[in-house]
Amino acid sequence: MAKKTRLGKPTQNGGTDYRATIEELRRLAREPFETSEELQQLHSRIATERELSQGRILERIAQQTHVDLKLISEEVRRRNAEKRRYVTEALTRLESQAVERANAQKSRFHRIRAQYLNTFGDYLGAQDGKTQLKFRDPIFWSGDARPGACTYSGTGFWSPWIGPNSEASAEIAQSVDSPGMWLYPRLYIDSNSCDDMRPGMTFQDLTYRMDPPTTSFGVNSVRVDLIGNGIASSHFGDPPGWFTKPSPLYEHSFVTLDVYIAQQVSGEWHLWPLLSDKLFAGKGEYVSQVRCVLSGQTYSSNLLIRNPEAGGGDFLCLVQVACSVLPIGSDALVRIDFGASGGLGIYVGGVALIGGSV
Repeated sequence: MAKKTRLGKPTQNGGTDYRATIEELRRLAREPFETSEELQQLHSRIATERELSQGRILERIAQQTHVDLKLISEEVRRRNAEKRRYVTEALTRLESQAVERANAQKSRFHRIRAQYLNTFGDYLGAQDGKTQLKFRDPIFWSGDARPGACTYSGTGFWSPWIGPNSEASAEIAQSVDSPGMWLYPRLYIDSNSCDDMRPGMTFQDLTYRMDPPTTSFGVNSVRVDLIGNGIASSHFGDPPGWFTKPSPLYEHSFVTLDVYIAQQVSGEWHLWPLLSDKLFAGKGEYVSQVRCVLSGQTYSSNLLIRNPEAGGGDFLCLVQVACSVLPIGSDALVRIDFGASGGLGIYVGGVALIGGSV
């Protein structure tokens, strides 16, 4: 079951109600990741029918050849238990090393960022409103966590049914030592006997508000102040079906950043996608640190923010970070972890629209 947390300041300002617009921005940002429930149910039905067909084939083969399937299945279970123990021990050790590296990089990146702001902070502040518009303090934020769910298990004679162990959390907290927000997405799935699963996902979004500029503002690039340190790991299990193996090229896990903007123009809200970027793409098997440093990076844009004389009113900016993991096969393990308990996390300091008055 999905876990939801919605926090933030009131979504009204000077009599303006932003709730409907924020929900529309959130819907647009999440739309590429949503799937049809009807198609998911159809997929589960087809998978179940395939499992029944395979079971009947095995039963007929066993009857005709007088093979002791019980003895074979017990041996398979013993070997699987040994394999799981080796894999768990190796991943635990490697993930611990990745956490140590991530924490060391986290301190370094934030130290560099602080030195940069101390050196150039006055200059950047003097330019605000002339060469950039900066979204700093969110008025609303939310986090949704959706654990992975099993859609098909082809255990047959070989192993007892053991459901997947799936964990998901999407905590958000305000920074205590500087303006900004911390995101702590965490996903983990041990597929156990499940051959095919729906991915585990987290969605975290921050919504900012700003008054319209005194003169219309042309945006030519966008900068997101974001620094993230986490870990990711993947171990393939036994794939479903016969004579198949997982592809090392298939992207089964990811972390994405999406930014949308909305301005009220002549009483009507106009919404635009601002940028979309993949911060991490998981392919094959790995244990790695996930590093995201965007504070000095810009994205090209072509956008006009209207002033009141041109009909422009308040405008909003939504930042969404989405994470997804999908185990491949039974006895597979997969993780994306930016959890606060490990000293990790994704820091979002705001969004700057860079350009000039027009």
